[in-house]
Amino acid sequence: MQNFNSYLAQGIGTLPSSLISAILILVSIIMLTIVLERGYILFRANLPLVTEEGRNLIQLIAQKKYDEAKAYCDGKLHPAFRAIKRILEGKDAYPDINGFAREVIIDEQYTLERFTSFLGTSTTLAPMLGLLGTVTGMIKAFAAFAQTTQRAQHLTIGIHEALITTTLGLMIAIPALVFFNLYVKRTNLLMDECELLVEQTIKELV
Repeated sequence: MQNFNSYLAQGIGTLPSSLISAILILVSIIMLTIVLERGYILFRANLPLVTEEGRNLIQLIAQKKYDEAKAYCDGKLHPAFRAIKRILEGKDAYPDINGFAREVIIDEQYTLERFTSFLGTSTTLAPMLGLLGTVTGMIKAFAAFAQTTQRAQHLTIGIHEALITTTLGLMIAIPALVFFNLYVKRTNLLMDECELLVEQTIKELV
């Protein structure tokens, strides 16, 4: 077992010092891209429901002015209007209007939640990668004590790797956690409003 541990330590010691840091940088680039893309989708392409607009739409549907209601939905930046327009367009083709409405809502929810799960994953993945870098760095540092030459240089490299990867992991995880919670809250708000307006629409259609 001791020989196996020695071979394992030697194998870890041969890993490039920048490997885990490179992986963390790649994760940070993906995370930043998703943060910017989801930020635009959730805060610019989808806006909170204006009560008056929702009330006007329901009135048109109650009066069976379906063409006007569909035209009213055009250009509105809330998932409820897109969902209701699809429901009005497909109400005659789907006998189970409630089931069709549920499918439409799920589609809208998927659109809003797309890629957000990666932010949640990053909050765990990044610190774990940072911890892995810490462990490999410390293995290299302590392995330097067994060498008779360049001991100080190897020790410095190992400690430096451990600190860098830990820092990168935390720098990714902290903002990822903040944006993940923010985007989940925004998505829940939009979907709650969407489901409420769709529910009112279904009551007028059935």
